[in-house]
Amino acid sequence: MTSATETRFQASPRLLRGLSATAVSGGLVFLLGTALAPERAWSGYLMGFTYFVGLALAGPLFLSIHYLSGAVWSRGLRRVPEAMAAALPAAFVLGLGLIMGTHALYEWSHAQVVAEDELLRHKAPYLNLVGFSLRLVVYFAVWTWVGRNVAARSLAKETEPGRRRRSIAQSALFMALLSVTLSLASVDWIQSLDAHWFSTMFALRTLSGVALSGLALCTVVLIVMRRGGPFRAVVTREVMDDLGKILLSLSFFWAYVWYCEYMIVWYTNIPEETAYYELRAQGDWRTLTPLNLVVNFVVPFLALMPRAWRRNGVILLRIAAWILVGHLLDLFVLIAPPFTGGDVRFGLWELGPVVGALALFFYVLLRALSRRELIAQE
Repeated sequence: MTSATETRFQASPRLLRGLSATAVSGGLVFLLGTALAPERAWSGYLMGFTYFVGLALAGPLFLSIHYLSGAVWSRGLRRVPEAMAAALPAAFVLGLGLIMGTHALYEWSHAQVVAEDELLRHKAPYLNLVGFSLRLVVYFAVWTWVGRNVAARSLAKETEPGRRRRSIAQSALFMALLSVTLSLASVDWIQSLDAHWFSTMFALRTLSGVALSGLALCTVVLIVMRRGGPFRAVVTREVMDDLGKILLSLSFFWAYVWYCEYMIVWYTNIPEETAYYELRAQGDWRTLTPLNLVVNFVVPFLALMPRAWRRNGVILLRIAAWILVGHLLDLFVLIAPPFTGGDVRFGLWELGPVVGALALFFYVLLRALSRRELIAQE
């Protein structure tokens, strides 16, 4: 798709057609599922939607970290997170679709259930359809406005006076707003599936998953495009080593938050908190829940510890792809149990919306990468 002397990326028309066809097919499977198995189809939609949003937000997140830390080694890599940020408007459209599925997903959206449940009545001023919808619009307004501003600053002419100072200010604003809005969004979209459950660490666990999967995607794109394009001179072995070390650190952080949340719930043994883990310790989930730790922490830890493996493009690519699959497993463990009970069911109705959402994301990503020079200059 590029040659070693080219500085622009041209996505294959055949690949773009395939991605668009896959996205449409996933949407059709979802629509069919809403008629035949609505709870499973909507849970799959929620998984695809949260995965899509997390990858889109990871773009301005890493650009903000780049500017706030004053990093030098990542200067030439900015085009990938800039392209990821371009998916935020499409994520908002998917979010509007989520509003239509509240009655299939959330028990707090049913007036009769709320009337018969004292705890849900207590939470009703926050957990209600109007508030849920308004907050979703506010989240995306903030993310699109500030996040796209961060990306726009990154795309500005390198000689523009004061560009770096304004980029730092926009990055600081985005990080501050993201910490609040993503925390609330994780409660609205995922934690409220178990509306009786309490956890003050859930938002941090969600953020760690967003950062880990986002960097894994950046790594995959950079290594794939390195093989035949101008990234070969930028994504050196030293840069791959840095990417691998950060992936290792984020995997550690995700596991640390997971462990802390579990240990606090286990130690205090409060029924309102333990019900969440009791559900995920039943039936098939008894195997899948610990497998989630193995996939998202143990394997990346063992694979990313050797320095030679981090500096090997083939191995690092496979590890990053493994982490992306592991994030889907993590979302499945977070979202699916309230709908399946003790049985693990992941079939066409769950897979279709997820594959469709990811195909749409990659379509937007490749189109955004095709619009500008690949190598960012300082």
